[in-house]
Amino acid sequence: MKLYPLLLCGLLAACSTTPTSEETNKAATNTEAETTQDNATPDMTPKGEFTQIDVTQSQQAMDAITSGNGDMINDILQQPNEYAPPVLYLISAIMFDNEYQDQATFWFYAAQLRARSDANKSGDNTTHAAVSQLNKRFGVNIAPYSMSNPERLKAIVSQVLEWDSEQTRNYDPRWVALQGQDVTTKTKVNFAPQEKWQEINALTRSQFRQGLEQALAKIKQPAN
Repeated sequence: MKLYPLLLCGLLAACSTTPTSEETNKAATNTEAETTQDNATPDMTPKGEFTQIDVTQSQQAMDAITSGNGDMINDILQQPNEYAPPVLYLISAIMFDNEYQDQATFWFYAAQLRARSDANKSGDNTTHAAVSQLNKRFGVNIAPYSMSNPERLKAIVSQVLEWDSEQTRNYDPRWVALQGQDVTTKTKVNFAPQEKWQEINALTRSQFRQGLEQALAKIKQPAN
């Protein structure tokens, strides 16, 4: 059983440069080589409680997609609650590059919403930086496209928020703990108790909507 940080070691290491769409699709393929070549990368091998965080299903899905298995994307779309947010980020990028821009926008913001709420459950504040890097990398094309039509963006994000509120997430939100600094130095996962997860999800959805409205208000302001 694979128990390592999805394929984000390589993805996050690559975020120091701005990728093209083609590079985004290839990012996962090169992760093992990139991680091996980066001598400065800390030991990301989980220890203690971190080894209990099972990301096998999400890892296998990403491996299948980056190996050219297009059927896996359809499988994910039929059961999106089974997969951690990085899987949704990846399929959003692939959708966008295949001219399904609005669908890509939906899944990009669904991934972002869930990743943020998972980071909000973590006591390791560095997990938020990992989410920001995911947004930057996979939003390189989607974000400008979505911002070009504020009303369309508002409608799509509203759909995302409604959809997420009606779903039951079946993946382990502690995947995000594998992206923080604690995984390199600690053996205990600093994470909110499970009975708080739904409350944090609801609060994050509220904050997400507020953030969108503030961003759209700035876009609509006339230039001085």
